[in-house]
Amino acid sequence: MSSLIATTTDFLTTAILFRALGWNHIVATFLGAICGGIVNCSMNYRWTFRGTSRTKRGVAMRYLIVWGGSILLNTWGVAMLTWILKPYYGINLDTLVGSKVVVALLVAVCWNFVLQKRWVFK
Repeated sequence: MSSLIATTTDFLTTAILFRALGWNHIVATFLGAICGGIVNCSMNYRWTFRGTSRTKRGVAMRYLIVWGGSILLNTWGVAMLTWILKPYYGINLDTLVGSKVVVALLVAVCWNFVLQKRWVFK
């Protein structure tokens, strides 16, 4: 549930910045990931992995490392996928959201969950 809420925050922020405000798709993706990450860490600390024996500071330091990698992977992945799709579909909200979905799922499963469960909140 925390991942769903954080992802919704990320996608809405990205969509608003890109579509409503006309920001660059890479900047919008980066800032969306930051907003989603803040929501994710807060919810995971409080509810999802509440059994952690780490202090808030200890969790925050480890989370920042994992989150930094996640932001880089998400931003780079969306940039690469939209670059690949651009000749076929252009860069529009549909292409951006489709790219974000594919990349976000891969990063969430292969990077975020594994490292948060085994290292950040252990």
